[in-house]
Amino acid sequence: MNDITPSKQPNGTTTEKFLIFTIQDRLYTLPSCMINEVAVYDKTYPLPLLPEYVKGIINRYSVPYALIDLGLFLLKTPSALSKVVVLKEGVDKVAFMIDDVVDIVDVPLEHILKVEQGTGNQDATVVIEASFEWHQMDVFVLSIREIINRIKKDCEA
Repeated sequence: MNDITPSKQPNGTTTEKFLIFTIQDRLYTLPSCMINEVAVYDKTYPLPLLPEYVKGIINRYSVPYALIDLGLFLLKTPSALSKVVVLKEGVDKVAFMIDDVVDIVDVPLEHILKVEQGTGNQDATVVIEASFEWHQMDVFVLSIREIINRIKKDCEA
């Protein structure tokens, strides 16, 4: 689990903090240590000749970020134009369009289960690195590195 950076709790439990969000009624998450902010969707400046899921560029405090529609990227159906998760600049200048934020949770590392990786380039499981149960529902941990690698590969094609 490359993107996960655990922290030690006062009770001795090692946990990771995650932002849980929805995309088409499914629960996904990213480690909160990689997120700069969650913002309301605003104006996008389109870019030509890119995959359909690359919606264009958004401006966050005079810094351009590539906006990726995770609904199109993962499920081949556009996300609602609702919220945007902006990654920290040190990670990459990328923002993800999501439907809505559900919660921020601390998850004990022993509850995070590594997911078997898919083999196909377009297989959504390639970008899911782990999962955990939250309120009797499965939450899928997305791999930012794998998402960015796939975007780069798709843009070169």
